[in-house]
Amino acid sequence: MDTLYFAQFIMYAVFMFSIVAYTVLDGFDLGVGCLHLFSKGDEERRLMINSIGPVWDGNSTWIVIGGGVLFAAFPKAFSTLAPNLYTPFMLLLFGFMLRAASIEFRSKGQEKWWAQLWDVGFFLASFVLAFIIGLFLGNLVQGLPIDADGVLVGGIMDLVTPYPLLVALLGIACFMMHGCLYLLMKTEGTFHNKVRRWAHRSILFFLITWIIGTTATFLTQPRMTQPFLHHPLVGIFPLLSFIAIFMILKMIRVKKDGMAFLYSCLSILFLLILFVIGTFPYLTYSTLDPDSNSLTFMNSSVSELSLWIMVGVTLTGAPLSFFYFPYIYRVFKGKVVLDIHSY
Repeated sequence: MDTLYFAQFIMYAVFMFSIVAYTVLDGFDLGVGCLHLFSKGDEERRLMINSIGPVWDGNSTWIVIGGGVLFAAFPKAFSTLAPNLYTPFMLLLFGFMLRAASIEFRSKGQEKWWAQLWDVGFFLASFVLAFIIGLFLGNLVQGLPIDADGVLVGGIMDLVTPYPLLVALLGIACFMMHGCLYLLMKTEGTFHNKVRRWAHRSILFFLITWIIGTTATFLTQPRMTQPFLHHPLVGIFPLLSFIAIFMILKMIRVKKDGMAFLYSCLSILFLLILFVIGTFPYLTYSTLDPDSNSLTFMNSSVSELSLWIMVGVTLTGAPLSFFYFPYIYRVFKGKVVLDIHSY
């Protein structure tokens, strides 16, 4: 294997891994935020926020890693995506800032309206983040009308076509289900029973959007199915995705909430693996001239030396992450208990 291609592929894999890790980990944080206003009492809302309180900020770092890899390793793709998707990028950053402010500031005032204000902010930030992430993925699957100069033809409205909107809706449904299953592990008593009712409804919502989204992908995005026709062995991943989703239903029925959450993580993992397989090797796919205007991880990377330096940095930092995250989740495992130090 060519050493340049090998370095490019490693950094592409790191980029995709960071997106998968972010979606699986911060996905339940976003899901809890999207569910936040369904709970009416202050104590219940505090339980929801404190269930993700120790981990939400750490989970968010994965998307920072992904953005950093895209910027440093594949600057041509970054310089194409960032200006053309400027508005969604700004909404994404606004969502992250508003979510952080809402979580941190909610408990800093004594007035009832103060908490309610930041409750709305937490919900809106989580909903916007979930929507924009789904919209991004939908447009990367569908492709963008990018010309030879790397300019988006038609403007921002070409990003909100039916298929990306459907993927965004699927993303919101997936995160809400993921958040519900996480809350089932972290709560008890009356609120736990309420969350279980939410879980059944959110799973149904996810199943409906998943069936519609999968059907729409097969019917309207033929390039996503080509890898499975040419390489039948990768057909194991749609099967694994289906099995993971089926197991969520089975585990929630027998009230094995931890296993249901684990299978929810696996279902997101396999769905994103299908996304990676279908879009490989493209970072931006041009619908105007796929052969000339599209950017892959091969034709948009920096020099080989720079790539190998980044590979070295990754190999140095990755073990720290793999140690830190299991440790944090182990320390803060168990049910949420409110005290004077809680949000």
